[in-house]
Amino acid sequence: MAGIEGDGAIIMDRAEEFRRGWRLVLAAATGVGLGITGLTFYTLGIFIGPLSQEFGWSRTALASATILTTLTTLLLGPVVGRLADRFGGRRVGLVSLIGLALGLGGLSLIGADLWSFYLAFGIAMVLGAGTLPIVWTRAVNAGFDKARGLALGLTLTGTGVCAILAPPFTQWLIAEHGWRTAYLGQAVLVLVIGLPMVWLLFHEVGGNSAAAPDRPKVAQPGFTAAQARRTRQFWMLGIGFLFASFAVSALIVHLVSILTGGGLARESAVWAASLLGFAIIAGRLGIGVLVDRFYAPLVAFSILVVAGVACLLLLVPGGGLPLALLCVVLIGLAAGAEVDLVAYLASRYFGMRAYGEIYGWQLGFFALGAGLGPMGVGRLYDATGSYLVGLLAAAIGFIVGAVLIGLLGRYPERFSD
Repeated sequence: MAGIEGDGAIIMDRAEEFRRGWRLVLAAATGVGLGITGLTFYTLGIFIGPLSQEFGWSRTALASATILTTLTTLLLGPVVGRLADRFGGRRVGLVSLIGLALGLGGLSLIGADLWSFYLAFGIAMVLGAGTLPIVWTRAVNAGFDKARGLALGLTLTGTGVCAILAPPFTQWLIAEHGWRTAYLGQAVLVLVIGLPMVWLLFHEVGGNSAAAPDRPKVAQPGFTAAQARRTRQFWMLGIGFLFASFAVSALIVHLVSILTGGGLARESAVWAASLLGFAIIAGRLGIGVLVDRFYAPLVAFSILVVAGVACLLLLVPGGGLPLALLCVVLIGLAAGAEVDLVAYLASRYFGMRAYGEIYGWQLGFFALGAGLGPMGVGRLYDATGSYLVGLLAAAIGFIVGAVLIGLLGRYPERFSD
């Protein structure tokens, strides 16, 4: 009976956290979705065709703008985190949403020189750096404890929703009014939806419960960034997700080519790959529920190992569409879980005292792996003429990541309730 009553109390605690904190999660999800890892990332491909047609720039040159997003995350992530720790995520998020809108407006003014595009895109990334997940997950981690995993999953699902809705909206603007107006339309979207949502609903709390929005802010327990960097968990977590993000990003970018190289017709490969977005959303929510109930490093180990097995299954000759669909779903679940797990594990192992700066460093590891993955597997394909070695490299990345994260050890007791 005691166990049943304990489970019931936990369920009530989770329900109470969401009753008090759903506005925070909604605003955070909006901020993530309309930020530089959401809106600008998932719609860049929509602009490639029109810009290439008007200015004659190569698709490779235009797609290379994603490197600027990676560099922004890698170099400015810790800075943004420190600012959020010092001034609060609400101030940082609001200022950066305005900055991102200005940056998107600047993209509508570029000229025929490719460097003007790179400069404008880079400025937009820098001005919008405060919309990185660091800012939004910091508040959600502080506002939730028993339901922290699910709250983070819902928050980061904002990028998945953006990936579904933003491309058709952007394409409609381009088709009806041109690409310059489309960039202005995105700026308006940030100002009309993102800014009011964050202004009205994104209010951080001082403790580890969303149940006390009127409680004064108090010091949070945890490590400083310098203390965290002296722990083995900091480096194991960062390097583990560097390997895992290498694998995930490479597979996402090369997925259609991998499937067609395995014998699928291009139409079937594209259809199979389209399930990736839905699997990512399912991964964010599902992993969030699991880490609220089970030991998170074990959950991470399991999902990454399964994704590594999926890489090996893609090497099976004649697997056909059913096997391809299974592999896409397994890889998508891992892709959806990764960013959630980084945020969750950083809060559990290092506390909330300097969460923003610490998570900024961890997100930098993640971004570095994500930037190297597509390029590395592409070079392996160019060197060998097949994706065999690339898939093996991705599988190794998942396994190495799984082992490092699985061996993190117990959470520090003083950070747990």
